[in-house]
Amino acid sequence: MTTINAILMEVGQAPIVYKLSNTIDNQLEEIAAILGGNFTSSRLFQVGENLSLHIFINDMAIPLGLPANRRFPQPDQHEIIFGNALFLLLNDIDGDVEGALQIPDHICDFFIEKLIENFEPCIGNEKPDPKSEIFVENLGTKEERRFKWQEVERPEKDFPFIGDGYVRIVDDGTCDTYEIKGRYFKQVYLPQDDTTLQ
Repeated sequence: MTTINAILMEVGQAPIVYKLSNTIDNQLEEIAAILGGNFTSSRLFQVGENLSLHIFINDMAIPLGLPANRRFPQPDQHEIIFGNALFLLLNDIDGDVEGALQIPDHICDFFIEKLIENFEPCIGNEKPDPKSEIFVENLGTKEERRFKWQEVERPEKDFPFIGDGYVRIVDDGTCDTYEIKGRYFKQVYLPQDDTTLQ
């Protein structure tokens, strides 16, 4: 078997079964391509012993202004998925090493039915909640800081980049500007007493 089943939920489309490579290195590249950049994941629910369904989304979906896709089920209907989403089955113990696992066809059909029933499609003009624009780094440490991504002009001088993926750091000495698909962003840190976070 060279592919495994995943579930793809593209903006404005019904969820479908998506064939993903069965090797983790290829999976990471394919997920980044499907989601349009770097990604993050969250565990949705457990489906068996040490097995959970996870949702993967572009971690810069809101700063990039990706379109609204669907709303989470109640009581979290105020939470919106922006951009495409991919649902994968992971082993809770070593999924980050092993990669995604096969979802049998009949289970995919069941999950797709439940996604259609419970994840309401967005109209398309929904905007992010201001709280979802706030990120946190170094959570739970003395260095914990909250920030927003702010789009900035392209640097006047051509600097080299650090990295060659979807997100590259501008190597200008301070390394605080990120290039994503020809657009540039900086982290703007918020006062310590701002306790909202994504």
